[in-house]
Amino acid sequence: MGEAKSLRVKCLSEVAWKDDARMRLDIRESGGLETDQYEVKWTPGNAAGVLNLIDAVDGDGNERKVLVDVGWDVNYVEEVLKREGVDVLLAEGKIDAVAITHEHVDHFFGLPALTSINPDFLLLIPAGFTEKGRERIRASGHRGEVREMPPGEAVEIFPGIFSYTFPKKIFLRVQNEQVFYVDLAGKGVVTVTGCCHPGILDLLDRARSLFPGKPLHGVYGGLHICPFDEWTEEHDALIEKMKGYGVGLYACNHCTGTVTVRKMREAGLPVLSGSGRFGSKTDEYVGCGDVVEF
Repeated sequence: MGEAKSLRVKCLSEVAWKDDARMRLDIRESGGLETDQYEVKWTPGNAAGVLNLIDAVDGDGNERKVLVDVGWDVNYVEEVLKREGVDVLLAEGKIDAVAITHEHVDHFFGLPALTSINPDFLLLIPAGFTEKGRERIRASGHRGEVREMPPGEAVEIFPGIFSYTFPKKIFLRVQNEQVFYVDLAGKGVVTVTGCCHPGILDLLDRARSLFPGKPLHGVYGGLHICPFDEWTEEHDALIEKMKGYGVGLYACNHCTGTVTVRKMREAGLPVLSGSGRFGSKTDEYVGCGDVVEF
């Protein structure tokens, strides 16, 4: 297994949707969290989407760009891609892979915004995608390779950059979540996650088991600790456990929760702030357009 030479992650968008209450009501009115997401009557105009860009130099010295998740609303995603110059990278074939962390609407449904620019790219999906999800890929016009990542196995997609799919039943009838572990030379392990539905402790424990003896240099992405800020004593206990892992930097956002990042800071955990631009929900964590250098 190789070591990557450098890593930066750019948050293209951490805003999944515009109105939390409206999104939750859509789910309740459609039958609750056990409902098939494809049967939910989503309110028009509320969708946005999550997208991130890994920009790394791999263990062989090659620059690698991996787009992690593709958002939800196609028009929104098109605007984000143009704003951040990713549309040009796609058009010129400079995106080495596009990865869907999991099948939820806010991470996956924006795929046509990419294929309308260039339909020929490597697409990494976690095992367990539904047939409806696979049909959406086909209907998007995607013409590149679709590579299904096996659950419970670290796959080195480029030297020092690994995909790992957690076997996990997720609400709205979604299965499994793909994350990325980057073994960064001289620094340690960085993990990049979409929502971290398997849980932050499992995410960190897997990093330890895959890269024994290496420090946990950083964590990027949504951590799904308390996304709607409904804090409980169980969350306090979780934060206390997180302190024992010695993570060098938390560059979290999206579904982590604003109360969560405040509690993390109060506990002494190193949480990176953001700029609060482009519709980001807060400047208390990494937001849209922000770049994290690991």
